[in-house]
Order: sequence, then structure tokens, then C-alpha cells
Amino acid sequence: MIAGRRSSFRRNRLYVAGLSPAALLLALFFVGPALWALFSSFTNSALVGIDAANPRFVGFDNYVRLFHDPDFAQVILNSVVFVIGSAVIGQFVLGLALALLLDHAERRRFRARSFVYFAVLLAWVNPTIIAGFLWVAMFDFYSGSLNVALGHLGLGPVDWFGQAPMLSVIIVNTWRGTAFVMLIFLGALQTIPSDIYEAARVDGASAFRRFWDHTLPMLRPIAALTLLSVTMATFGTFILIQALTNGGPALQTEVIALYAFHQAFEAYAIGYGSTIAVVMLSLNLAFAIVFLRWSRARA
Repeated sequence: MIAGRRSSFRRNRLYVAGLSPAALLLALFFVGPALWALFSSFTNSALVGIDAANPRFVGFDNYVRLFHDPDFAQVILNSVVFVIGSAVIGQFVLGLALALLLDHAERRRFRARSFVYFAVLLAWVNPTIIAGFLWVAMFDFYSGSLNVALGHLGLGPVDWFGQAPMLSVIIVNTWRGTAFVMLIFLGALQTIPSDIYEAARVDGASAFRRFWDHTLPMLRPIAALTLLSVTMATFGTFILIQALTNGGPALQTEVIALYAFHQAFEAYAIGYGSTIAVVMLSLNLAFAIVFLRWSRARA
């Protein structure tokens, strides 16, 4: 048995050598911090004071504190609404729709496709903090671009961050992240053989039936991984929201990643912030299991 393992390792040593740098980077920047956060969640580590110099093991005290935290239920609700609105309905659905439109435009040789492609991609390549400040200016009550446009239409100005703060951050995150989903699906659509669609047209299938019976089943594995990727990225979003609302007003846009940041680096409670991060990691793992099982399920 040992000889068989050695033989297998010799056959695959080039693959192992090629994957080793990536595995080391994952261990260094993902696995290592996750294990450190898990350990810190059982301590009273802090940034300042006696607990910073001599942290103590406190067991499950941080978890008990978290689940008795009166703000935590609101934070979880905000996070779920933000992920569903931005990652699932916003980035995923809009990205798929744009990919279908661009793929159709490319097959028909429409010239405007390059402009749409560039416009969507431009939102993605903007640095996060720049995108946040850009939309702060657009949402400004007195001189923001959106309210100026509403004024020209005879409509009153809207206090975006006061009346619809969660909708505002969902719009911004969708605007910024849709290009990633669009690129993934655009590449996947171009791998589907055109013969499948030709055969479906001969059978009299409508455009919707071709999409539902052929396109979606062939895209399902890619769709599951893409949905997992954007969901995890959206759960971890806090810089954009920090630039827009900083979780306000009155915790209406306080998502779990931003709450962990506030507790760890503004309240100086590293142990408690790590506990929130562990809960966020657990939620990501739960979503990963659901999406991966869906991708492997038979049509």
C-alpha cells in the first residue's frame, strides 16, 4: 500500500510541485488567519490595556456574549438582506442577464456590445474606496447626481442614506460586482456548442425553452461556484459600506463583517471581534455546502 502511494506521488509530482505555491499562499493568508481567529475567539484578547499584554482563555464567554448581544440579531438580518439583495438578486441575476445579452450581441455582431462591456467592466476595476466616495457624491441630498436628475424630472430630492440606506448600499455593491459575474458567465456561454441551439430551433423550441432546457443546465456547475464566490465576497464586504454609511443610520446597514471590524478595532475587543468573524466563517461554510451540493445534483 505504501509502495502504491509512493508510485502515485511520483506520477503526480509535477502537479504537486505546481500546486504547492498556491497551497502555501492559501495556508498563509486564509487557513492561518482563520485558525488564529478561532483561537482568539476563546480569549479576551484586546488591542489596548491589560488584556492586550496578557490575554486569558475565557472559554465560550465570547459566544455567550454574542448570542445575548441585542444588536446581533439586527446585524444578521441586515447581512442576509444585503447578501440576497446584492449577491443573489443583484450581481448574480444581473450578471447573467448581461452575459446573455452580450453573447447574443456578439453572435449578431452588434457594435454597441463593446461599449456595454467596457461600461460594466469600468465599475469593477475602480478601487473600492473610490467607488464608495463616488456614490456618496451621487447620493448627496443637495447636489448629488441622482437628486439633480430627479429634480429635472419634477420629482423631489430623496434622502437616500436616511430613507433607504440598505437599498442604497445594495445598489452600489451590485453596480461594483456585477462585472465579475458577467465575465464568468460570458466565458461559460461561449463554450456551449451552437449545434445544441440549432437542434432545439429545428424542434420548434422557443428562446425561453432553449434557455431553460439547455443553457441553464449546462451553466449550473459554473453558476453554483459563481454564486458561492459572490456570496462569500458580499458577506465579507465592509470597506464599501464603511465609506457609504459606516453601518448607520441606527445600525440599519451594519452587516456582520463591519460589525466584527467595529468590535475588534474600534471597541478594541479582538477576542469578541474574532468570535463574530468565526460566526461569519461558519455562515460561509454553510452556503458553500449548499451551493456545492446543488452543483453536483443531477438535472
